[in-house]
Amino acid sequence: MILSKEFYDKCGPSYQKVIDELEKKIAEIEKCDDSTNDENLIFAVYHFSKRHLTPGEYWEHCLCRNMKLYNPDKLRRKIIKHAYYHLYLNKKWSGLFYWGLNYPKLDFFRHPYQWYYGNTIYECDLYYPHDQLKFCLRKFEQQTTKPPSKDLYKRCEEMMALYPKIQAAIGDIDEWFQLLLKVNDDKYLKDNVEYRIGHDLHEIKLWKLYINHLKQNGQYKYLLGIYSKYCRFFLDDDEMKKEYQKAMLEHGPVHLQWKNLFEFEKGCDMEEIEEKEEDDTQSSEDLLPFDKSICHRFYDSFQIQKFALPGPIIRYVLENAGHQVLRKLFASCKWFFKKQPTPICYGLETGPREIYEGESLTLKKYSKKESFPKNIYITGNMFCGTHYAPLIDFLPKFYRCEAKFICLSSVNLSFDELKFLIGHGGVIHLNIYCCILKDEKNEDVALEKIMELLPNVEVLRLNNVKITEKTPHALTRMKFNSKFDFIYINLISGAPFDAEGFLKFLNINKINEPYQSFDCEFTFCKEFNAHFVQMFKKLMEDYSTPDEYCTVEVHVDGWWAVGEED
Repeated sequence: MILSKEFYDKCGPSYQKVIDELEKKIAEIEKCDDSTNDENLIFAVYHFSKRHLTPGEYWEHCLCRNMKLYNPDKLRRKIIKHAYYHLYLNKKWSGLFYWGLNYPKLDFFRHPYQWYYGNTIYECDLYYPHDQLKFCLRKFEQQTTKPPSKDLYKRCEEMMALYPKIQAAIGDIDEWFQLLLKVNDDKYLKDNVEYRIGHDLHEIKLWKLYINHLKQNGQYKYLLGIYSKYCRFFLDDDEMKKEYQKAMLEHGPVHLQWKNLFEFEKGCDMEEIEEKEEDDTQSSEDLLPFDKSICHRFYDSFQIQKFALPGPIIRYVLENAGHQVLRKLFASCKWFFKKQPTPICYGLETGPREIYEGESLTLKKYSKKESFPKNIYITGNMFCGTHYAPLIDFLPKFYRCEAKFICLSSVNLSFDELKFLIGHGGVIHLNIYCCILKDEKNEDVALEKIMELLPNVEVLRLNNVKITEKTPHALTRMKFNSKFDFIYINLISGAPFDAEGFLKFLNINKINEPYQSFDCEFTFCKEFNAHFVQMFKKLMEDYSTPDEYCTVEVHVDGWWAVGEED
């Protein structure tokens, strides 16, 4: 039997009977040594599913058999679609047929292959609680061409705080359901409740909570569809069937996909007629004719704007205002921009063509320095791809940099230039992995000098930095506002240091949330003390717990080419 004995024993007598008939058909198909066995088995389940709510085990079995067919993709999508109608969804399926904005809003985010490797994160992905919400927010901040709104950040914070509460309440259906209601997103509630029911069709308390919720909110058409599914699993629940009949008489008809319609469902085998929405647009007869004299009156009364504050104070405000204030001032009067010509740019990057979109500027490989805006104010992202001209050549033309995400490739970077870029302290993601970073003496920069400028960093990729005996103690004294997700430091120079102290620094500041990973990699220069490197490597290997999403690797420069020495 495909179903587990535990599940089968919980079923009512009538449902057990139809399952026995299905299993008998499957057994007969299995006996035949026929090349069409797999397809016949799938269609036997499909035929059953047109009359009864079908448990997830059958859909999983169909997918396994489907993989043996010559051209499985089309049928696979059809199987998944029908499984979803029967409230069953495997996490691994969520990226197979839901694209763009059409996907379930579940407490786990879409399958990694759909979103991790550079795919678009939409703003609507940030309005409900799920396990990758923080990651999606960071991804969205990097992809958008203008600053996200304060309301979006507020919503994200609320949902991040709500997610662990939802997870903690999974064992208490009433509390869990109430927490889902707090999200105030009807699709999120439906998708998560139906996902949970689909993985345990015997969760009768949740079925009834859900049905009562749909009643109370007047979602009668949707309610009828849920009733129809309930009554095609709990075949012996006559009381619920009467309740369903009453609801159908009051609120039907509704389109149903079942082939074995009840008498009171007859007439529901076709789409209900959609009511035409009233056109709210005004007719041309309701609009007043345009008064052309408005223009004349405007110029007659026009005068240069006068300010209550004296010039020196306004100048002080302009010179010290952040980009949020400057935006408002520039929008209120062009005079402010004339006095303080600082174009605000949310995203500055290099790419195959020159384009300005939203508040973001993309420069192509051979963009002329003369065409680069003067006194540009970077507020969000700064990205320079490996194959394009380095933005660092334009640093003298920057007015200010408050970018939260910085990625520079293959440039020579002085420590003073780096301080100009990250000195504001708001950097979340810093990647200068391919840069050659030197101080005023043309020496490697100590790690602690860089870290003291990064109180909010979460992702860090550095190249040719120095770690000495002073570094661990300096790092442990620092306070960071965020937790580290990823640290990658290449070509470490310096001298042996307190390895336990450095490990303490990592342990205090690494991310430590369920299902959130911390990855760390250190590559030492060949000249670094070999005995110390081996000891440090052993310490980090003992510390790593890949099963608990914590991985720390230690290498020596050149290990990828010749392998590391034991």
